[in-house]
Amino acid sequence: MSAFVQYQLISFIRSLKFIPPVAFFFAWIFILYAYKNVPILSSYAVSSIALYLIMTWMTMSIFTLDEESEKHILISHLRSKLSYLYGKWLTLLVIIIPLLLFAVFFPIITESFKGNMSLKLYIFTFYSHLVFVLFGIIVGTLFSATTFATKKYAWLSSVFIIVVSLASKSIIEIMAFAKWILWVFPPVFKVVGYTEDDNPLLINKYILFDSVFVVIYLFVAAAILVPLFLRKEG
Repeated sequence: MSAFVQYQLISFIRSLKFIPPVAFFFAWIFILYAYKNVPILSSYAVSSIALYLIMTWMTMSIFTLDEESEKHILISHLRSKLSYLYGKWLTLLVIIIPLLLFAVFFPIITESFKGNMSLKLYIFTFYSHLVFVLFGIIVGTLFSATTFATKKYAWLSSVFIIVVSLASKSIIEIMAFAKWILWVFPPVFKVVGYTEDDNPLLINKYILFDSVFVVIYLFVAAAILVPLFLRKEG
């Protein structure tokens, strides 16, 4: 598996497909912290959303990196289609680690925040950024490695999912019945809903319940993607 991940990383770098999303991410972060004394939680919410966008982008790039013939050769070497899928996911996590660390520590190093970090803020920050990374992997995989990838508007569909998930709270406020439909979208506001003001982060039963819901959602979504991937490759 490590050899496959290394091969994917080298192929991704040589393809230069990493340049647009990475450039977009750094521009987003530099603009976000162009001013000093910005609030901690809401700023981290914005950088989490940036990771959501570029992770979806890079996931679709990674899964479209191999030609069909090359993909079959790689799967035969791995001896498992699932190993190919998991290897792609692992590659994406390796790629995103330095960007995630940059998003977390850049404003701390540049002293951009008003207020000081605490242990619970660090824990929630890493949790929120990692969750949004995983949301991006889920959405990107759905529209690049399953039967949905063959659709003509796969990229447009992924953007639609992202936009709706980010706007879900406002949509529900306008149309209450939408909450019975929007539960299938990534539960973005189960995370960023706790970063909307400058009040201290409170660890209570509500945030714990929502965190459990998010984790369950990620496991269920990943479990659904596996048979969809196998059906496409079958």
